[in-house]
Amino acid sequence: SELGKARAEIKELKAELDYERKARRRAELLNKTLAKDVEEERMGREAEEMQNKRLFKELSSEKSEMVRMRRDLEEEREMHRLAERLREERVQMKLMDARLFLEEKLSELEEANRQGETERNRMMKPKILERACSSPGRRSSENPHIKRGINPFPRVMR
Repeated sequence: SELGKARAEIKELKAELDYERKARRRAELLNKTLAKDVEEERMGREAEEMQNKRLFKELSSEKSEMVRMRRDLEEEREMHRLAERLREERVQMKLMDARLFLEEKLSELEEANRQGETERNRMMKPKILERACSSPGRRSSENPHIKRGINPFPRVMR
């Protein structure tokens, strides 16, 4: 009977040992799958962090590029404004030079005209007297339209 009890106890211990082995194998298998999951999650998180860092760098470089482009654009606009002002000043100066040149020429012409008029008056007086003495009918027929019989003021149709 003692031998039977010992054998039964051995059987129980053997069954318990098998159960413990199976439980340990299940726990190890579960531990491996959990470790794999944790590793995959960590790798995914690291990949996301790398992606976020890369995107942040791109975004910051694009922002700095936008700021630089905006600054360049403002500088270019200012240069265009300055160039336009300089062009306008140059045009005004050229207009002023032309005006002064024309005024000089006009004053020269007026002076020459005054001098020429006095000389012409001296030379033209005999010719004017000749015309005045000639027949007055001749003057009225000097208009070429009247000579040809063309009306210089045609009727306008409405």
